Amino acid sequence: MKTFNLPDLGEGLPDAEIVNWLVKEGDTVSIDQPMVEMETAKAVVEVPSPFNGVISHFHGQPGDIILTGAPLVDIDTGENSPLPESKTESSVQSETQAAAVEKEGSETLSATAEDIEIFNLPDLGEGLPDAEIVNWLVKQGDKVSLHQPMVEMETAKAVVEVPAPHDGFIHQLYGQAGDIIKTGEPLVSFTTSVLKQASTGSEKPKGRKDAGTVVGTVEVGNTVTAEKTSTVAGSQAKITPVIKALARKLKVDLSTIKPTGKAGAITQADVKNAAKNRTTSPSKAPETITKAMVSSNTHKPLSFRASPAVRAHAGRLGVNLQNCQASGPKGSITKADVDNALNQPEHPSASTAQTAAPRPVAPTVHLSGDAEAVRGARRAMAQAMTASHQSVVPVTLMDDVDISSWPRGTDATARMLRAICYASKVEPALNAWFDGDKMERILHPHVHVGIAVDTPAGLYVPVLKNADSQSAADTRQELNRLMQSIEAKTIKPGELTGGTISLSNYGTIAGRYGTPVVTLPQVAILGAGRYRDELKISDNGISKHRMLPLSLSFDHRACTGGEGARFLAALMTDLQSAV
Repeated sequence: MKTFNLPDLGEGLPDAEIVNWLVKEGDTVSIDQPMVEMETAKAVVEVPSPFNGVISHFHGQPGDIILTGAPLVDIDTGENSPLPESKTESSVQSETQAAAVEKEGSETLSATAEDIEIFNLPDLGEGLPDAEIVNWLVKQGDKVSLHQPMVEMETAKAVVEVPAPHDGFIHQLYGQAGDIIKTGEPLVSFTTSVLKQASTGSEKPKGRKDAGTVVGTVEVGNTVTAEKTSTVAGSQAKITPVIKALARKLKVDLSTIKPTGKAGAITQADVKNAAKNRTTSPSKAPETITKAMVSSNTHKPLSFRASPAVRAHAGRLGVNLQNCQASGPKGSITKADVDNALNQPEHPSASTAQTAAPRPVAPTVHLSGDAEAVRGARRAMAQAMTASHQSVVPVTLMDDVDISSWPRGTDATARMLRAICYASKVEPALNAWFDGDKMERILHPHVHVGIAVDTPAGLYVPVLKNADSQSAADTRQELNRLMQSIEAKTIKPGELTGGTISLSNYGTIAGRYGTPVVTLPQVAILGAGRYRDELKISDNGISKHRMLPLSLSFDHRACTGGEGARFLAALMTDLQSAV
């Protein structure tokens, strides 16, 4: 007796849901025979048998969620069907790990496992944790050469092209536009082989495009197995698991469809046309998925494309997935879609007439608008602020400096940058990096100032390198160039990293004082508020002075209060100067 545990069905997915057992207890199975259809967060795949034997016991029924690595099925191999001597149970299990692959026409991959090389997302900019796929510049099966751009990725602040590390053919893309890939995780795999036509040798029809494949072939070991066909009651048409899954999703009765495919096979187009032409009867109200239904797994898992976590979330809120507008990848329903559906008039919780049983009910959360994913620059800002809040011990010193002596037409930003450079020479402890884990700091000999720039897409912080060695004219020219690059989204990752201290000139919009947030690994940031005119009494009488409010935040783990005060005093000394 051998227990077969659920393999990883796709890049670390934690679990999968049983859709349909293709065998029953007592059936005899052979190696690579499909046993069960499993739905992951991404696709529906068939899991094949790892060895010959008789099905002894199922560890779950349709609708049950099985954790990756947990028992799926017991198989009695008997004395006459031992495993091949060259394979251990663990190696067989690893060979049977299935992955959904997109299928167009009759193409199959001819690559073996030894041919395939996975390329992980490199660090696109000094320790950035991840990046978002903006647009693939290649597709599966394309031939690429060394340094050829493959994909556009949006990092914390910029869009960069990731080139091919070597010559080869694209084997698999590990994500679609909008997906976030962590640094060091699979991005694309290559092979030295090429996509070949199926055994028929027929050429793929031009212009054909598969829109909305629900499931695909399953890669088992070193080969790609073809999908098996079957029939349904009332029809002798050939039907693959792809068609079955699509029909369940679109609620189409396969027995009513006239097949148009080769050899009497029902195609995806047939199913979609049937769904499009179908008239829905208003007399039957849609079934609401309740908590009880979720817990008992009586709902049909393929009626809607949603991960087990989303299904459970819908069950907790009492939301019918049929009422959700799918906004996720490939038409999947997300948690945000479930939350949005909660306010729809047809949802029971939106009605004033309640007939629920007298038991405690979780409070309903009503959303005032559509939820949107926080991405790009806003996502990077959120991550940076979270890291700062969790690590930095901030202190803010505030003061006003008299800048009445500035000549007319003075470039205020250039003057503040000059003052930061001067203060950094007087008190270098604030022009530094600090590593709280190692308890180490680096005092920088040059001043690289990160300048906060507000844009509709979010906060950008380009870095003015070697600001301490530039003239006011050079500073302004470089600032203008960086601003234009941000606006055109052509700024390079290297121009957004490496800052040793930061400036936030929020006073150009509004605000007098603030508590600007230190960005790791820096230890200080200067905030400049809105100018104001103030009357002052002197020996010569009452006169008007222009005052600039300053707020200096620093990490008290790396700087003493005295160092912060000396830095601010030196800053004010330079700003008060007329030249």
